[in-house]
Amino acid sequence: MNNTRMNRCLRPPHFALTMLAVLWSAQGALAQSKIAVIDVASVFESYEMTRDLEAMFNAKRQELATEAEQRRTAIEQMRRGLAAFDPGSADYASREQELIRAEVDFQVWSTHSEQRLKTNHKLWLLAIYRNTQETVGKVADERNYDLVLTYDRLTDDAPDSVTLRQQILLQKVIYHHSRIDITTEVLNRLNNEYKSSGGIRSLDALPATPNRTPGSQPRQMSPTP
Repeated sequence: MNNTRMNRCLRPPHFALTMLAVLWSAQGALAQSKIAVIDVASVFESYEMTRDLEAMFNAKRQELATEAEQRRTAIEQMRRGLAAFDPGSADYASREQELIRAEVDFQVWSTHSEQRLKTNHKLWLLAIYRNTQETVGKVADERNYDLVLTYDRLTDDAPDSVTLRQQILLQKVIYHHSRIDITTEVLNRLNNEYKSSGGIRSLDALPATPNRTPGSQPRQMSPTP
């Protein structure tokens, strides 16, 4: 063995020592960190703003469905009325053009109305999540939590073993003590803020305007025209 290799072998393993020091430091920091958990799905289900908004959107969907049926009925009446005219007559041509315009208008209205409703529903959902996120941050700051993890409820109503296995593999938290679960506190704060701001009366009529969400104010959001 030459001197160079021997020196390398005898040299203290600085790299290994450095890595051990880093690992010990990380473990020490983790041990000092405070962690909490929250059931986000439960918050979304029980947040009163979510329930009110879903009721509003369901009503809007029913309103659009009713109007769509009225428009279809009117178009069908125009189509039946067209059959009473001679296809070669000027009246037939005029009424045929009216029917075509009505059909095109219906398709444009239907597509635009559906897309607008979907966009507004998405924006409201994002606003609710941001409200929840901000409230979680406040609770975490007050309790000196460094990290908040979400956990999922595992139920036994999966339709088959494949679905159940997927649910198990998607679990983010296997175990937590109830004392670090802030679900109830966050939900109570959200509902209290919502009630104090006027509840459903504080919500804009659809189309939604998420940048006016009661409680915490979501940033960088704009209403759909």
